[in-house]
Amino acid sequence: MKGKTFTANDYYSASKSRLQDLEYLRGSEANNIFALYCSGVLIECMLRAYILTYTKEFDSKHDLEKLYIKSQLGSQLTEDEKGKLSASIKIANKIWSNDLRYCSEKRLKRIFAHEFVKMKYKPKNINKYISNKKAELFEIAKEIQSIGEEKWKY
Repeated sequence: MKGKTFTANDYYSASKSRLQDLEYLRGSEANNIFALYCSGVLIECMLRAYILTYTKEFDSKHDLEKLYIKSQLGSQLTEDEKGKLSASIKIANKIWSNDLRYCSEKRLKRIFAHEFVKMKYKPKNINKYISNKKAELFEIAKEIQSIGEEKWKY
């Protein structure tokens, strides 16, 4: 697929497909990493869909906060909605990384362990912590998908 150009509708459709994937992955503890990754990809696809409605300039970075700003999705929201969505995007950006596609379960646990040291926090159960992060990111992805669909006019 090298050299293929994606349209706003391609990204929009991909975000809907990732939501279906997430519904399937939601209950599986065996797929935590893929579910985390897929949630972020859903968010990224929706934001890229909005970006492509007004520019063909492609940003190859995977920073959800920057993509959100560039998407101008917030301009279609009330101040309260924009504040809530901005907060959700910040949380998602802390949890998700495009590099999750390269992570093993062991590596993900090490990444979180380093974060715990910085925060001076130690969860009782790392697997439960990861599962909670998966659920949190899943809800954010659903929220962004819902808002994106509601405001989609293209």
